[in-house]
Amino acid sequence: MASKKGVAITAVIAAAIVGSSFLIWLIPQSSPGNMTELPRDDNSIISGVYSHHQSLAVNIESKFEQWKSGEVTSSDMLSQISLNRSDIQNMRQQLDSASPAQEWQQSFDFYIQALDSFLAYLDLMQTILEGNDGMPDSNVRLDDLKQEWEGYVNNSINAVPI
Repeated sequence: MASKKGVAITAVIAAAIVGSSFLIWLIPQSSPGNMTELPRDDNSIISGVYSHHQSLAVNIESKFEQWKSGEVTSSDMLSQISLNRSDIQNMRQQLDSASPAQEWQQSFDFYIQALDSFLAYLDLMQTILEGNDGMPDSNVRLDDLKQEWEGYVNNSINAVPI
């Protein structure tokens, strides 16, 4: 049976590979001379949000596993959740105020739903921390919320115009 640390490391590696692959696929190729200043178009906005969100998700999941094994304190976890919540709300605001082109709108809408679902995921994680995991089905509910926000991310990726 795999150790929790091994599973966490594997999840981090997989998320990094998927995130890198997505960014390579999504960010248009440009010549080295055009790298001075890139305009903030719909593609770069959602790519930046995706990258930042995936990084936050991998980090908080890793810390949560460390908390479960007693390597991280509840106070440190609650502080991290608060920081992540603030970052997610800023990303959501960025998507809300972007005014994407019509062909990008569905992708942006799905990603806003992903961020909202991720906030619910963080809220449940905080409840687990504060209640010292007193709810027997909390891990199942946490996994369900993770699958939900990941589903919205996948829907957003699939809605990206080609």
